[in-house]
Amino acid sequence: MYRSMQFLLLVFLFTSCQQDVFEQEDSQMLGGDITSELAPYFRTFQEEARQHGLIVDYESANLTAELIQIDEGSVAGTCSTNGLNLRHITIDQSFWNKASPLLKEMVIFHELGHCILGRGHSEGRLENGACRSIMRSGLGSCIDAYNGSSRDYYVEELFVETE
Repeated sequence: MYRSMQFLLLVFLFTSCQQDVFEQEDSQMLGGDITSELAPYFRTFQEEARQHGLIVDYESANLTAELIQIDEGSVAGTCSTNGLNLRHITIDQSFWNKASPLLKEMVIFHELGHCILGRGHSEGRLENGACRSIMRSGLGSCIDAYNGSSRDYYVEELFVETE
C-alpha cells in the first residue's frame, strides 16, 4: 500500500512538473515575454493570422503580456504602447480566473487586435443588435455575441476588417 502511494505521488509530481515545463516552453517559443497561462491563446491568434496570410512575430513586435489585477472597474484587458514601439498587454487576473476559455480568447484577440493589428474600437451593430466587431469598446449599445457558432465570423472580421 505504501509503495503504491509513493508511486502515485511520484507520477503526480512528474506530470505536474512536466506540465509546467511544457507551458514555459510554449511561452518561450512564442517569442516576446508572455505569461505561460496566456500563451495558448497567443498561439491560437498566430495560427488564425497565418490562415489569413499574416505572420505574427511577438518578439519582433516587442510584445509582452501578463496577468495582473486591474483596478479599473470592468476592464478585462489593456494594450499599451510607448514611444519606443514596445507593446504590453495586461489581462485582469480576477477576470481570467472566472472567464470561460471562449471569453478569454475574445479578450486576448481584442487586445492583440489593438497591439498587433493596429485596430481601434468599432461600435457598429448587426441587424440583430449583436456587435459587428470583436473590436467593440464595451461602451456602445451592441450585444456581445462571441460564441462557438459566431466565432468564425468574428475572427474573419478581425483579420479582414469589413467596416
